[in-house]
Amino acid sequence: LLTGATGALGAHILHTIRSDSSVSHIVCLVRASSPLAAHERVSKSLIARGKPGLEPFSSTPPTAEDLSFTGPKDIATSKPPVTCLPCTLSQLNLGISSAAYAHLANTTNVIIHAAWAVNFTARLRSFEKDHIAGLSHLLHLSKSSPQRTERVRFLFLSSTASVTNTPVSKYPIAENISFDPEEASPLGYSRSKWVAENICNAFHEQVFTVAPQHHDNDGSNASDVPPSTKLGPRIAILRIGQLTSDTVSGIWNTSEAYPLMLSTAPLLHALPDLGSLPLDWLPVDIAAKAVLEVADTMTTNPSGKSATNTNGCPVVHILNPLTKPTWSDLLSCIKTASPELEIEILPPKEWLARLEAYEGDVPAKKLVGLWKGAFGEGEDKVDGQDEGTRMEFGMEKAKSMSETMRGVGPLDEGFLERMWRWVEEMVGV
Repeated sequence: LLTGATGALGAHILHTIRSDSSVSHIVCLVRASSPLAAHERVSKSLIARGKPGLEPFSSTPPTAEDLSFTGPKDIATSKPPVTCLPCTLSQLNLGISSAAYAHLANTTNVIIHAAWAVNFTARLRSFEKDHIAGLSHLLHLSKSSPQRTERVRFLFLSSTASVTNTPVSKYPIAENISFDPEEASPLGYSRSKWVAENICNAFHEQVFTVAPQHHDNDGSNASDVPPSTKLGPRIAILRIGQLTSDTVSGIWNTSEAYPLMLSTAPLLHALPDLGSLPLDWLPVDIAAKAVLEVADTMTTNPSGKSATNTNGCPVVHILNPLTKPTWSDLLSCIKTASPELEIEILPPKEWLARLEAYEGDVPAKKLVGLWKGAFGEGEDKVDGQDEGTRMEFGMEKAKSMSETMRGVGPLDEGFLERMWRWVEEMVGV
């Protein structure tokens, strides 16, 4: 079960799952007005990222019987069937039929919750109804069935933004729950992820609290009841770092900060000088692969606790820990690839001033406030940190659970050029 399939990471996760011969069926919960609209949104998202779209839509609305389909895969593609269900995560029943809800509760093995609004101007309260409540409702789904014989693996895709205000004295930032809300950045988005992580942890603690034994009227011990009657989910929180385009096409997410920043170059003929800022960006297809490797590695022991973490809800950092290449390397690559643009490299405050003064319609303008807070208010700040100070994240669990994370390498020149060509195409150069 996947949410967020219309987003960049969710689409790559879906694309990767479709190549997994061990998967019998994929269900995508999608914010849409109808099954056709849900199907079209997901298929368009895949195609927009250079991936094959979904199989043709069936005009018959999906039923619980459709959801239980585990028959032969499509002969031409050998891909597992994908059912897209329109949903409303803010509703306790997710806005789907009772039959569909019961079937998902009984048969889903893995839930990957990737849906979240990437809105850096919204306040925390605006995330409450659809996102924070939606997370709780999905967690409820994961423990709703008394018929289960194994625990659901529940992966919540959080963000490193939930802990980016962690004091330097605590570096490297541990793969553990943060109980201090001040460790999240001030943005509503960041704080919503911090709240969500703590909801996951509270749910984890509730599920794995051992209830006292009691005897039924017939004298039998309640612990003799098959464990399927009291199985809750196994939960993992995956903090996702800064993602970038995939390794094949260079396609990124048009709504993210760095693509928007780069898109100003052909318009302003300028980019900010961020110096030695590390391009510690993780290609989105690499991140998708790592997420699924973590899901595969999540094992269950008789107590239901994680084999990789017995102290609270497991947290895994999915990010690029490397410090090379740098922003300066990217600027050199852009100048080499597009000499005709004559791009001027400006101090961040001057670049921001030029952006604000530009009279045309520039999507990047909506992030001026964010960039002022990150590096525009002081010459000694880069990305909100004192120059020379870089956040460090522990990655022991990530590397133990994901072969991909053990092998993350630096972004090479070919990658940077593909990414830049996509930016040029996006802007219409």
